[in-house]
Amino acid sequence: MIIEFSVKNYRSIKELQTLSLIAAPIKSKNQELDINNVIPVSEKLSLLKSVAIYGANGSGKSNLIKALIMMFIFIDKSFQDDELGKRIIEPFAFDNTSFEEPTFFQLIFISDNVKYRYGFEVKGNTVVSEWLFGTPGKKEVYYFTREGAKIQINEDKFDEGKGLVDKTSSNNLFLNVCKAFNGKISKQILDFFRVRVGISAGVNDNAFRESTLTLMKDAVIKEQIVSLLNIADFGIKDINNKRITASDLPANSPVELRKKVADETWEFLLSKRPVFNEDGEVIGERELLMESQESDGTLKFFNYSGAILDALMDGGALFIDEFDARLHPMLTKKIVELFNSPVMNKNGAQLVYVTHDTNLLDNTLLRRDQIYFTEKNKLSQTVVYSLADFKGVRNDASYEKDYINGKYGAIPFLGNFDKLLQ
Repeated sequence: MIIEFSVKNYRSIKELQTLSLIAAPIKSKNQELDINNVIPVSEKLSLLKSVAIYGANGSGKSNLIKALIMMFIFIDKSFQDDELGKRIIEPFAFDNTSFEEPTFFQLIFISDNVKYRYGFEVKGNTVVSEWLFGTPGKKEVYYFTREGAKIQINEDKFDEGKGLVDKTSSNNLFLNVCKAFNGKISKQILDFFRVRVGISAGVNDNAFRESTLTLMKDAVIKEQIVSLLNIADFGIKDINNKRITASDLPANSPVELRKKVADETWEFLLSKRPVFNEDGEVIGERELLMESQESDGTLKFFNYSGAILDALMDGGALFIDEFDARLHPMLTKKIVELFNSPVMNKNGAQLVYVTHDTNLLDNTLLRRDQIYFTEKNKLSQTVVYSLADFKGVRNDASYEKDYINGKYGAIPFLGNFDKLLQ
């Protein structure tokens, strides 16, 4: 489970900004939200099942999601690519000092009932600092800390790091080195990042699509995915993979196509829909090529479906940018309700989504601490804050109306469009 993500000096984010999934000690108008929408972890800690992020275009909403992606890419790929940092990590651009300062990433999470705090700072291709803390008992203890080339290891808690300091280069993470030498804790943490956290950036759903296609190889999960599509009123009765080779193409197919297919096996997704007569009776079925014959919204929901079911079953965390793009507002609301449901979400799954859909700003759907905003200050720096940070907001307030009226900020300040062509 995710507790908190923090980033500093990345794109529009200059000062340290934190997205916290810790449930605040507040009371909602609908008291069921204070039970259903939170995950009890201990007497002192409860986490949120879902969080919405709102803000004007260009305010930095997507940069929060992209920062987490870049953190994970650096963790996953820097071991193989010495120049990765310079290519993917962009410091704050709107002053004359941030390019000389490192970019900070930190994630606090729970894995195998242990609370971990892992992070690092990168400047160019150089790892400036790195740290791993854990709370296997009542108090947080350090596992290792790193400042430049100096790495200190708590051998009582992290003996897998012994003897590996000299094997760690300036552009590599110590956690990766420990995992490469079969470190148990480092493997557990890196597997958590890779398996338990899913991220979809912008309108590109490819990461979730690959997950869904993999899950469809399991007949039971495939049936659940098709069932979810039916419940969502897409009218699809089945989905099948079809592999074709050059011999499957018509004889009059273009030579270029036949040559391309001859070099590889192509795999297509076919959706099966009922065919009706004039009386509305089902008289047969027809298969459609999903990529070209189904709507963009259908494809997006299919791509999401496997990741949603996987998270709900295994207690994973999903981060989704452009959540409302190509999906009906009633459908996005139902997805949020799935994650908030004590019946459907029994394993502590979490959903963090970036949206403009004010239909979701509903005090019967979300607690105040589940609503975040991003806004740029006068120095073009992204500031992240929660509705729960505002004093005097009634728990029966119309969040949607107040947000559109500018009460919480994070909306665009529009000029006079009527003068555009004068």
